[in-house]
Amino acid sequence: MFDKLGGNIQKKKLEKALEMLRNEDPNELRKRLGQYDTNEILEKINEFDPNKLNQMGISLDEIKSKVTEKDFEKLIRVLGPDGAIIAQRLRSLLR
Repeated sequence: MFDKLGGNIQKKKLEKALEMLRNEDPNELRKRLGQYDTNEILEKINEFDPNKLNQMGISLDEIKSKVTEKDFEKLIRVLGPDGAIIAQRLRSLLR
């Protein structure tokens, strides 16, 4: 039950992040995301594998259908070199 609840929270966070990425100005995003440490983000991504996401009720296929290459490109533009590392890690998780 806690996995499902945690999954719902993570899913909402992901949906909000995608919404922000798509709708907000890159400069504003840069200000907001500049306060996050890349290593922390990568560690958080590493916590999630397909099995854990499935237990949480999060479908990788659903996420794949929502995330576009354009989203990855904007992430890279906003975060610079760190964005490329994060985008690559996310791409490999979604494969």
